[in-house]
Amino acid sequence: MKELTLRKGRQSVDPKKRFPTGKVEIARRSAPGAVDASAQGESLALPIAAFQSRAASAPRAPGVYLMKDGDGRILYVGKSIDIRSRLRQHAASLRAGYGERNYRWIRQVRELSWLETNSELYALLLEDQLIKAHWPAGNVRQKEYLEYAWLAFSVEALPRLQVIDARQRGQFDAVFGPFHDLYHARDMADLVQMRFRLRTCAAVRAEGCLQGEMRKCSAPCRTAEAAERYRGTVARAAASLQRHDPWFFRFIDYTILRCSRNREFERAAWLHAMRHRYCALIRRQDFIEHFKRHGLVVREGGRWENTFYFLHGRMIRREGGELLAGEAPAEEGGLSEWQIIDRAQVIWAWLQGGRISGAAAVIDARFFRAEIADR
Repeated sequence: MKELTLRKGRQSVDPKKRFPTGKVEIARRSAPGAVDASAQGESLALPIAAFQSRAASAPRAPGVYLMKDGDGRILYVGKSIDIRSRLRQHAASLRAGYGERNYRWIRQVRELSWLETNSELYALLLEDQLIKAHWPAGNVRQKEYLEYAWLAFSVEALPRLQVIDARQRGQFDAVFGPFHDLYHARDMADLVQMRFRLRTCAAVRAEGCLQGEMRKCSAPCRTAEAAERYRGTVARAAASLQRHDPWFFRFIDYTILRCSRNREFERAAWLHAMRHRYCALIRRQDFIEHFKRHGLVVREGGRWENTFYFLHGRMIRREGGELLAGEAPAEEGGLSEWQIIDRAQVIWAWLQGGRISGAAAVIDARFFRAEIADR
C-alpha cells in the first residue's frame, strides 16, 4: 500500500519513498518529438531528461505545442512565440519541483509535437480552439471562461438585475458581460441598480417595501402606472449595458463629486474605479457584438506580418501563412456561440496587450465578401 501524506489540502507522494528506475526510449521514431517511458512508476529524472532532449530540437518560432499520452490523447496544449524556449522552461520547472499539478500528467507523456504558425495571434487562436476541442487535463487556466459571471434581467413582470454564471446563460434572452468573477459582476449590478433604482426584493408587495421608502427603488409594485414606467426603465438599463450611455457617465461623475464633498472618499474611489470598469465593459461588449454579427479584419505587424479575416466569428482567410489543418478542428460547420465569444475575448486581449503591433477594422457583413474579393 502506498503511503500518502497531506500537504496544503492535497495528496502527494511521500518524499522518502524511492521509485524504481526504468528505461526510456523513443516510442515513435517516425513521429517528431516522441517521449516514451518503458517502466510504470519510473523516476521523474528520466522522463524530464528525454523531454529536454526533444525540446532542444523544437523550432525557435511562434506556434502551439502538444503533449500526448500513449493512446494519442492530448494531455496539454500550450503556445509561445518561441516554442523551444517555452519547452525548456517547462522542463526546468519540473526538474526544480515547481507545480505539483504538472507531476501527475508528466508521467503519462509519450509524445511531444508542435505546430509552427508564424504568428502570435494565430498561435493564441489555435491554442484556444484545440483546448475547446480536446479539454486536456493539464490545461486549467484556459478553462476559466466557464467561471465567468454575467448580468441578466430575470423573466418576471417586474424584472430584477441578476448575476448569473456561464451555465445559466442559455436561460435568458439577453445577457451582459462577461465578467472575470462574481465580485466584478456584483459591483456592476450595484452601480446599475443605484443609477436606475431597480427592484431588488425577492417578492412583490402591493403596499411597497422599505427600499421604496428609502428611494433606493422606484417602487413599481404600487400602481399599474409605476409598473409600466418601470418596464421602460429596465429597457434603458439594458441599453446602458450594451452601448455607451453619456447619462450614465454623468450620473457617476455627479455621485463622485457629491461623495467627495461629504468626505466619503472610499465610496468616491470605488465609483472612480467603476467608471473605468464601465468604459472597459462597453468597449469589450461592442467588440464582441460586432465580431459575432459582422466581419473583422485583423492585421498583425512586427516580426510576423499576417492579416486575418473573420466573418460571424469564423476565420475564413489568412494572408501571410496557411490555415493549419489536421490538428485543428474544421470550422466549416460553424462555431458555437461560446466558442465565438471566447475567440473574441482572445483577439480583444491580444489587441489591448500592445506587445506586438496590431490593428483591427470592422466591416459590415453585407459588404465583407466583396471587400476581401478585391484584395
